[in-house]
Parts: sequence; structure tokens; C-alpha cells
Amino acid sequence: MKSLFKIVLSIVVVTSIFSCQQTDDVTAPPARPYAEVYPEDLAKIEAFLDTHYVTVDADYNTTFTQIPAGGTQQPIADMPELNFVERTIHDISYKIYYLKLREGVGESPTRVDSSFVSYKGNTFAKTTTDGVDTYTQSVFDQSDTPVWFALEDVIRGWGEIIPEFKTGTYTSNPDGTVAFDNYGAGVMFLPSGLGYFNTATGNISAYSPLIFNFKLYNQRYRDHDLDKILSKYEYGPDFNEEALDTDADGIPDYLDIDDDGDGFLTKFEIRHSITTGTPPNDVTTYYYYPFNGAAVDDPLTPYDDTRGIPNCLNDYTTPARIRKHLDATCH
Repeated sequence: MKSLFKIVLSIVVVTSIFSCQQTDDVTAPPARPYAEVYPEDLAKIEAFLDTHYVTVDADYNTTFTQIPAGGTQQPIADMPELNFVERTIHDISYKIYYLKLREGVGESPTRVDSSFVSYKGNTFAKTTTDGVDTYTQSVFDQSDTPVWFALEDVIRGWGEIIPEFKTGTYTSNPDGTVAFDNYGAGVMFLPSGLGYFNTATGNISAYSPLIFNFKLYNQRYRDHDLDKILSKYEYGPDFNEEALDTDADGIPDYLDIDDDGDGFLTKFEIRHSITTGTPPNDVTTYYYYPFNGAAVDDPLTPYDDTRGIPNCLNDYTTPARIRKHLDATCH
């Protein structure tokens, strides 16, 4: 089965092939403005929510069925599980609907982290005959086996909705398999601007809103620049804004190995040492401060776990402190 990553990759490959084969007589139409397409997508999604009900099985798999004339089924639009977030992207405000079938009990990834998910992707189309609207759905991608995705490497809508859910629990079976439970499960309804937009691939036509049923089994916090600070802390306090770039060198902090541009690598600025023994048999061990200290010190560790990354005056706890790796005046 194809994965979202493979779809994205295939788009790049196919686009490259066709761009090489273009002649002066054959050109791809220019993309329509996002602000023009989005209201159309929103209307399509809201019409689908108004005219369909959802059936959810014990494993949180979903089936969407059109409500027949005179039907009494609850439309998705009226379900208490239906939520939305608003995000300003492409200079327009997107309203992104999603069903929270189960939130999960673990941790939530951020938009710069990785998620371990299974999913099914659908498109839908409406035809009108003699004044009667009929919807046709088509599965374009599916993976019943969980796969890892870096959320920033797949379509934008995933990075906005998956963090609204939490991971679950798991147990190892004697046969080497893993059983998951209490995981987050839901459905996202994405306008094309947060999907593949004007790119047509497989049975996804250009400007197609997308529906994804998904289950979030696990997540992995990432450290893109390997500086010992998780990217979720380095991106900044608001993932709806641009990533922080402390030294204004054009490289965001979560990708920058020297965040404040002082010539000292971040991973060395957040390091401290503990020396045990007596010379010449003394041993120095290096540890890295966590971004935030723990609430309680662990007596089994040789350092104070309540200490986060300090500022230049060795203040380890004040929330508003400027941590030393972000202050070029520390040296």
C-alpha cells in the first residue's frame, strides 16, 4: 500500500517527468489563487457534513453514508464530536473540520515531530441529476499497518490536525507483535489548499478536498539539528507563526546548530559537567540540561533534575529567563 510520503514523492517525480516533456505548445495551467479556491472547498466540505452520517466500528474505522430523503440519521455537522481549528495560511483563514472520535491518553506531537499512524484517505464528488444530489466517494490511499510520518514532510493539513490528538498505550505480545489501545482516533476534512491543491495525481483531481480517517498510535519528538534541544521547544511558542530565528541568520533555531550566532555551538552551551573521584583518577562526565527542569529531583541521578537550561547568571528556573544558548552576550 502506498503511503502519504510515497504519494508526495510520486507527485514530485511525475511533475518532473512532465516538465521535461513539455513543448512550447503544451503548458500546464497556472494555479488558481488560494483565496479563490478555499471558499469553494469549504462549501463542498460543509455540504458533505450536512448530508452524510458516519458509522464507526469498534476499531474506529469510519464509513460515510449519504442521508436518504426523509432519513433521520444524525448528520456529521450535528455531531458533538465535530470540531474545527482556524489557521492563517496562504494569507487566508482556513477553517479545518475534524471529528475527535477518541482523544487518546498519551502525548501529542507537534507540527515538527513524527507520528506513527494508520489511515485511509478519501475524495468525494457530487453530481446532480434532476435536482437530486448524489455523492461518490473514492479511496485514494490507505495503510492499515501503522507507518511513521514526519508531519512537516506530508501535506500541511496533517500537521494542523494530528497534534490535536494524543497517542495511546501499547503492550508487546509473545509473538513479537505490538497491541495498541487508548490511541487517538479521528477524521480530518481538508480543503485542497492544505492537501495537494492544483496537483492531480492518481484518482485525486486538482483542487480536491480530502477526508482522512486516522489513528495516532505513537509519536516521536524530533531534534532536527541534533543540538540536544527538542525542536518543539526551539520552534517557538506559537506553531501558527514563523519559527524563531534568534540570530536572524535565515536559519530557524530548530535547524541552527548555533542559535545565537556567538560562535559557540548550542549543544556545548547547554552542557554541564560533574567530576567524581580524585586526581589522577578523577572522571568528568558531561550532561545536558533539559529545556525545562523536572518538577521533582530524582535522587538516583548525580545532578539536580529541577534545573532547566540556565541563563547567563545561572538562573535555572525563572520562566521568562533568556536561556544562555539564546544570549550571545554570555561569552
